[in-house]
Amino acid sequence: MTSELMWPYVISDENPSVEGYLKWVQSQTDLLFRLKYEQIFLYLQAIINFRTGVRFNRSSLRLAARRTFSPIWSARRHPIYRLIEVADEEQMLRLKPEINHLIQERIVTSRSELLNQHQGHDAILEEINKALKSLIPPTPSQWHWEIAARNCTKFLKLRTNFFNVIGYSDNESHKPRTRPSFNAESRRFRTHLRKTQFINPNASNRMFQNISGESILSEELKNFTEIAHRKRIEFIGEKLNKKTSWHPIPIISATQIQNPNAEIPNPKSQIPNYN
Repeated sequence: MTSELMWPYVISDENPSVEGYLKWVQSQTDLLFRLKYEQIFLYLQAIINFRTGVRFNRSSLRLAARRTFSPIWSARRHPIYRLIEVADEEQMLRLKPEINHLIQERIVTSRSELLNQHQGHDAILEEINKALKSLIPPTPSQWHWEIAARNCTKFLKLRTNFFNVIGYSDNESHKPRTRPSFNAESRRFRTHLRKTQFINPNASNRMFQNISGESILSEELKNFTEIAHRKRIEFIGEKLNKKTSWHPIPIISATQIQNPNAEIPNPKSQIPNYN
C-alpha cells in the first residue's frame, strides 16, 4: 500500500524526492487517496514508531506514537483502551516529574541486556507464562502451577543441561524468530490495487467506496482524524465531568443511515485541548 501511494507521484515527476512527494500530497484533492495516505503514513507509522520506542527504550518516541494513534480508540469501538489512556494520562499528570520520568524509563525491560531488545512487561510475562506451561501437564492443577512457578529457573536449567547431554536441540525454545515471506502476496495485492485504480488519484470516475466496490464509504471518513480528535476530547471531558453515550465513526454509508444521530457536536472551549 505504501509503495502504491507513492507510485503516481514517482511516474509523474522526472526527479522524484521526499520533499517533492510531500508537496505533491498536499495538492491532492482525491478523498480516497487522502484517507489511505492518512491511515498509512500517520496511524500505521505510529504503530511502527511505538514498537521502535519500546525496543530501544526511547520514551519520547513511545509517548509521541501513543498520542498520535490515540484518536483511533475514540473513532471506533475500543472503550477499554479509551479508559486506559485517560486513566494513564491522569495518573502521570498527578505524579511528581521525577517519579513520572522514572516510570517512563523503567516501563520496558531488556532481559538480554541488549539495548535494542527491550520489551513491555506484559510481553515478558507472556514469555514466562509460556515457559511455565512447558513444565506442567496439559491439564494442570493449582499444585502443578505453584511447583513450576517456584522452581522455574532451576527446572529450565535442568532441562537445558539434560538436552545438552543427550544431544537434543529444543527447537521450540531456541530457534530464531522468523518472518513469513510476504513478497508474493505483496505483489498480488499491488497488482490488484493498480487494476482497480483504488488509490490512484489520477484515475477517472473515482467513487468513495471500498476496494471491492460493493459499499459506499461513510461521509464521515472524509474527516476521519478531525472527528476522531473531537470524540477523544469529548470523551475526556465526559470521563472527568459526566457520562453520556457515544457512537463510533461509521465505515459505510448504510451504517450512518442507521445511526442518524451519531453526529459529534463541536466541543466547547471549557474542555481542555488534549490533541
